[in-house]
Amino acid sequence: MRRLFFFMSGALAAVPLVGYTLWRRTSAEVGRSVLGGAVDAGSVSWAAQLSEVPEPVARFFRRTLPDGQRHIRTVRLRQEGEFFMNGRWRPLRAEQVFSTTPPAFMWDARISMAPLMPVYVRDSYAGGRASMRASVLAVYPVVNQAGDAGLNAGALMRYLGEAAWFPTRLLPGNGLTWEAVDANTARATLVDGATTVSLRFTFDETGDLVEVYSPDRFREVDGTYVPTPWRVRALGHEVHNGLRLMSPAVAEWLLPEGPLPCWRGRISFYEFTI
Repeated sequence: MRRLFFFMSGALAAVPLVGYTLWRRTSAEVGRSVLGGAVDAGSVSWAAQLSEVPEPVARFFRRTLPDGQRHIRTVRLRQEGEFFMNGRWRPLRAEQVFSTTPPAFMWDARISMAPLMPVYVRDSYAGGRASMRASVLAVYPVVNQAGDAGLNAGALMRYLGEAAWFPTRLLPGNGLTWEAVDANTARATLVDGATTVSLRFTFDETGDLVEVYSPDRFREVDGTYVPTPWRVRALGHEVHNGLRLMSPAVAEWLLPEGPLPCWRGRISFYEFTI
């Protein structure tokens, strides 16, 4: 009986390790699919396209992109930050990959809910389809959703906002258009297959991006998706590989009772291909 007890204890202790190994393997496969599907994003000089965008957007590109910057094809980055869950900020580390054309991403995060109790989260969007997975210890699933129209729209909207981290994707073309709002604000619209999303981008007088906003991003509430105002605010700006990016930042839902934050953090590693 004692031998059986120790055998069972060892087997149970190995479950999280096996789960984590399988989780990482699947994330690697999804990441390779995202990066492997990327195609040439274009070779036209970004400066030649400034006449096609509203003035605050042109100011943003002049502030953000170095002279001669070619169109970015893929991005790989890491984040250090916190995720707001159950009324508290929880430490978060994440890796993320993007394809600029076609639009695709994968976000693979580890959220420390308690000592020795991580939750693994993987969000992805590719081929017009979004997927969201979350598992405690990479073993016990708590979220498993895919393909819902609201989920697809929310993921593509997230992609459009995070395109500020690979700003040549915000140049007009490949399904993206701009329209002026006022002297410091413009609206970007991105079409990918059956899904169309828009976001309002606000810039300061120097051209730095200070806020991304949607009046109706889908938020999951008790298994349904509810249109809810949402924004990302810049907490600073950093230069990564020659690009001036909005980092650190905070993302929050704007509820009637006040802002509900969900993520805050910064880019800790950044690389791109052209």
